Amino acid sequence: MSDKQNQSLMVSLELAHRSGSVAAKLGEGEIVEVEALQGDRDRDSVMPALDKAINLVGGNPKKIDAILVSIGPGGFTGLRVAVATTKMISLATGANIVPVETAMGVVAADEHAPQKSLVISAIKNSTCWLTVVDKDHWTCKGGLIEFEEIEQLIHGQCVIYGDSFLPDEVVSMCNENGVEIRRVSSRASSIMYVGLGFLAEGKTVDPNALLPLYPREPEAVRIWKVQHRQ
Repeated sequence: MSDKQNQSLMVSLELAHRSGSVAAKLGEGEIVEVEALQGDRDRDSVMPALDKAINLVGGNPKKIDAILVSIGPGGFTGLRVAVATTKMISLATGANIVPVETAMGVVAADEHAPQKSLVISAIKNSTCWLTVVDKDHWTCKGGLIEFEEIEQLIHGQCVIYGDSFLPDEVVSMCNENGVEIRRVSSRASSIMYVGLGFLAEGKTVDPNALLPLYPREPEAVRIWKVQHRQ
């Protein structure tokens, strides 16, 4: 049996954003990341990308030891695909599952991130999901808030991470308070980085307990409930 066959194989999934990616790591080797383009209903891009990443590190796809997965907030479909794929792999291989909130992947992807950062996501009307991430201990706390509440939290914070949908109201608020805005960029490799630390601490979940983090009830669910009340 080769040395590679004895080494632990870790994989990670980041499908919370439109630009999805997967990654693999074998033993003490380097993390290899592969793009997993989303939006094509006729073709699966996730499993082929994952297979490619595993092959590049020299791993065996039947012997995955852990799956580190970005659970959101993020795109509804991407999170469902990530969670379903993670459960399937875990049930097929016995791999441990490590959930990682997407905001931590965002901060981990920025090598110049400050100790504490604010990550804004799931913007709708006058509300958003805001997560405070502590990079030194890799902890985070998030919740839905009104835009006007953000100003109370940004004092003493150096950076806000947001996407292209960040409203002008929040941008102006940051400018007035001298708070830097950086674009969201979570990657499978950054999810891997944070998740490996969680794995070492034993922070795993059963496949049946793995759920995506939705800041609000999905629109499809809301519409279904409305239709069935009539």
